[in-house]
Amino acid sequence: MTEQRSSETTRVILRSFGVMVTTYEERMAELLAQAAREDLTTGEALRLAARALTLSARLTRRLREVTDHVLETEQRLLSALQEQLAQRVPAASVELEE
Repeated sequence: MTEQRSSETTRVILRSFGVMVTTYEERMAELLAQAAREDLTTGEALRLAARALTLSARLTRRLREVTDHVLETEQRLLSALQEQLAQRVPAASVELEE
């Protein structure tokens, strides 16, 4: 993957994640407003809790994907740098720990 394409992929992933976080905040604010109602029933409270858990699970899954992308990018770039430096300065060759 070229660095330009990789950078664009990263921008798309991070932009998408930012939108998802904003949407999460908005939907949770709506749930909080609903939960503050004086006439909230037990059934409604359970539905609100289930919706909050669903929203949080989606956000956590996406955060994991973003984190994986960042860690893979870091590993790829550090490995490329290590290879390049090892070719230029063999005595400075160091193995990256996994």
